[in-house]
Amino acid sequence: MRIQSRAGFSLVEALIIMTLVGIMAGFALPRLRPSEGRLVREAAYQLVTDLEVVRSRALATRSLTRVLVAPAASRYDAFLDINRDLVLDQSQAERDSVAVFRGRALEGHVVFGRGGAPAVPGFPGVGAVSLADSRVDFNTRGLTDPFGSSGAIYLTSSEDPSVVLAVTVSGAGAMRVWTLDHGTWQ
Repeated sequence: MRIQSRAGFSLVEALIIMTLVGIMAGFALPRLRPSEGRLVREAAYQLVTDLEVVRSRALATRSLTRVLVAPAASRYDAFLDINRDLVLDQSQAERDSVAVFRGRALEGHVVFGRGGAPAVPGFPGVGAVSLADSRVDFNTRGLTDPFGSSGAIYLTSSEDPSVVLAVTVSGAGAMRVWTLDHGTWQ
């Protein structure tokens, strides 16, 4: 007589394996969550990218553009002077005309703010946004308008206020991300 062997797992073995995998996943998944520093850093680089897009639209269309930062709403919006009268009334049509980028809400625990962080060197001011009227305008040549205006936009985490980054906009329209490291901007 021939003995047949069965290949495979029993139901009990399968349940034990699934339970062990579940327990291991429970330990591993919290470690895979991005850190607050990484989330704030990604938001800062996204802001720089969006500012560059709006600046490029000013150059490409030979029109005035604006990025308006709304710290209380945790968002920023872009506008394009569609009739080229050098006046932005921040209408829905001007927002829609930017096309590539209209506006963006900050995600997760990222908020506009700087806590007790000092101002970035060369960009004095108080609050989460040191730009005049919490906005940056780019003229038809991609320079800030009024010429030479500059400022900083600060981002932090509502969960970890020690994480602070700043995006600065110079009078020439250049953007830079700064990181606060042990009280020093780098």
